[in-house]
Amino acid sequence: MTRAVAAALIVSWILVGLPERTAFDLWVHDGLPRPEWLQATAFAVSLVLGPTIGWAFAAVLFVLAWKRRDARLWKALALHGICCATILTRFLFDRVRPVEYHLPSYPSGHTVAVASVGFTLVVILKRGVLWAAIAVLVAGFARIVLEMHWATDVVGAVLGVTGVGLLAAMALGLVTSGRELVSHLDRPRRRP
Repeated sequence: MTRAVAAALIVSWILVGLPERTAFDLWVHDGLPRPEWLQATAFAVSLVLGPTIGWAFAAVLFVLAWKRRDARLWKALALHGICCATILTRFLFDRVRPVEYHLPSYPSGHTVAVASVGFTLVVILKRGVLWAAIAVLVAGFARIVLEMHWATDVVGAVLGVTGVGLLAAMALGLVTSGRELVSHLDRPRRRP
């Protein structure tokens, strides 16, 4: 079942990235108010929740894995790297941003970095799904406010990281099923 979910996420990631932009993208872009205080906050958020946090997390994982000689941490570092590598697909999609910029838009690199950190932490700790989701939402919203990305760039980043991450986590032996990642959200079934 987890492989099927991962495959569906990856297919969705590809399909969301195919159009240059959607009516939803234009609706969000044109309808979102951008007062100065919100732009300043979004800029500050983007400094922290983006590639900076991705690289810092990778460095911490590397040091911990090296010091502890822990194979699980090395696998977590590999998982994080694989999830982050989804950003390289932006050159295949080659989507134009809402503003003039030298890199393609899809998927959002900041969102990929934050989603990769969040996904890897959830795999390692087997908890923290809510905090990871909040961090991804905040990072993605900041990029939309700054007009650096379309809304579907952010959605696509999450779809790609989660789909690729599930397959990679299973291949690395970090999880056997996606249910392990949200087991605390499972409710006991009532008997009739």
